[in-house]
Amino acid sequence: FEASIRPETKLILIETVSNPTLRVADVDGIIALAKSRGILVAVDNTFPTPRGCQPLARGADIVIHSVTKLMAGHSDATLGYVAAQDPALAERFLTLAVSMGFTASPFDCWLAERGLYSFDLRYDRCTTTAARLSDALAGMPGVVRVLYPTRSDHPDHNRSISLLGGEGGHMVSFELAGGRAQANAFVRAAEGLNFAPTLGDIATTISHPETSSHRALTPEARSAIGISPGFFRISVGCEAPDALIETLEKAVRAASQV
Repeated sequence: FEASIRPETKLILIETVSNPTLRVADVDGIIALAKSRGILVAVDNTFPTPRGCQPLARGADIVIHSVTKLMAGHSDATLGYVAAQDPALAERFLTLAVSMGFTASPFDCWLAERGLYSFDLRYDRCTTTAARLSDALAGMPGVVRVLYPTRSDHPDHNRSISLLGGEGGHMVSFELAGGRAQANAFVRAAEGLNFAPTLGDIATTISHPETSSHRALTPEARSAIGISPGFFRISVGCEAPDALIETLEKAVRAASQV
């Protein structure tokens, strides 16, 4: 990582937890490195939300949240925010937003405020269910890999425990054996689960990065970051955990029979 920093680098942008592979960044290490070079650090903290991690308290200069996702929580608001440690930098963001028209509609703000009333309840429910779901998926024949930050087999397990306070969040990614045919069978059999590239809704949604968010990449580029034809990302909602696990078991069985 350090070798990629150039003399002209002014800003380092990182995700606390990456989308869709759920890798956990060395936030503290990157912040320390950036400060030693006089470089600003901006952290996209959308996946953990402020409940899971608070980058500004860890020394980041800028934090970014997509409020559209879990914070608002109902897939009906288009909203986000940027916050900064330095009041002068925050004022520059405000001036830019007002000058360029990057201002949210009052209705979107109202929708987000409505969602925040239930945010803590939804966060707790979705996070608890996601942890159960990750373990259930890991035990299903036909699932070759499960990615969830606090699982002991996650490559960043130790970092996630210290950075995320022992909570893995509401996102789970996994890989099915096989290819596109198995992926198609899984989606068709996952009745009641919406197929959508967005996330953070009160209802569980599934995404297939190869054909949605990462479709513009070459197969080689997708493979290099761990996205295969059988790779899925689940945004866990507030459904009954047992019912959700049952639905996914049925879908995985359908994929295995192709």
